[in-house]
Amino acid sequence: MTGSRKAMRQKYHIFKNDEKNELFIQEYAVVEGRPKRGDLPKIHEENFALLCEQIYDARAIKSSIGSGKESLISLLRNPHFFPIHQCIQKIADTVISLYASKDKESIVLIFDDTDLLIPDGDEIDYMNQLEEDEKSTSDEVEDLLNNDIDINTSTSDAGKATNDSIETEEKV
Repeated sequence: MTGSRKAMRQKYHIFKNDEKNELFIQEYAVVEGRPKRGDLPKIHEENFALLCEQIYDARAIKSSIGSGKESLISLLRNPHFFPIHQCIQKIADTVISLYASKDKESIVLIFDDTDLLIPDGDEIDYMNQLEEDEKSTSDEVEDLLNNDIDINTSTSDAGKATNDSIETEEKV
């Protein structure tokens, strides 16, 4: 992993349309190069591209909410819309709060894969560890490529292939 790393930011625009008795979820994303260190570039609204739009019947949403969060998640997910665990949990919570509120009609959620995937949100330590692991792995591969490996293998009449550390028996 040399050069820039890819960062993905996702935005979910969730809104209910009481007149049409529907819930809309629009999924947007920005994929961009990320410098090894430093602040992430600012994201502008025009950088997001629409990936998917889902429309749900509000009656089915309300029924799923009544059956519990897992039921709602099962309804929201489908082959075209399958957010990762952390995202779908927050999306479900947001849908529940939209239907619990008389005033709110829409909410926008923004997720950054760095926040979701890096433990404890400690990006600098995590990036440093990635670079150290990358160098260590690179050094190990280089050592393997530079070392001459001498494997003396002989096959006996019984079909056994042997060397000092590996013994394999062929079944006939």
